[in-house]
Amino acid sequence: MRVEKFKSSNLSKFINVFLLFVLLSSATSAQNVGFGSIATDNSEPMQFSSERLILNQEDNLAELFDKVKIIQGNSVLSADYIKAIFSENGNKLEKIFAEYNVELKSDSDIVRAENAIYSLKDNTISLVGNAHLIQGSNKILADKIFIDTETGIIKFSGSVKTTISPSTN
Repeated sequence: MRVEKFKSSNLSKFINVFLLFVLLSSATSAQNVGFGSIATDNSEPMQFSSERLILNQEDNLAELFDKVKIIQGNSVLSADYIKAIFSENGNKLEKIFAEYNVELKSDSDIVRAENAIYSLKDNTISLVGNAHLIQGSNKILADKIFIDTETGIIKFSGSVKTTISPSTN
């Protein structure tokens, strides 16, 4: 009978999957499914602020520069540059492109990246470039983070690294 050694790469994969499972199960048990309150904040009014604004009504877009903040309920998106795309009739925000020092806070959850695309039409947020999610003392770093704001599902891809703090309960 031949016994094969458990390869260290398999152990590493197992540990990463286990840690991710623990993080997700602790988030679920704390009634914090998904990302902050972003799913319920979409019924709140949206406030924009920046140092400079270019409004292009012909193309249904707005560009905001320097110290940009978009606040909706308990969620705050900040970046150095944001392009907001509106519907054809101009009365509904459909998509937000954020670049440089992107940070999205929702309740106590925080996600940061170099670039982000928030599709209000599809209920998704894609974050790319040194992306990291912080929920309490737990952290997940990845090349890309994808958040479905409707279902609460969060997907990580590319060089995923997880830090999970022990529960204090």
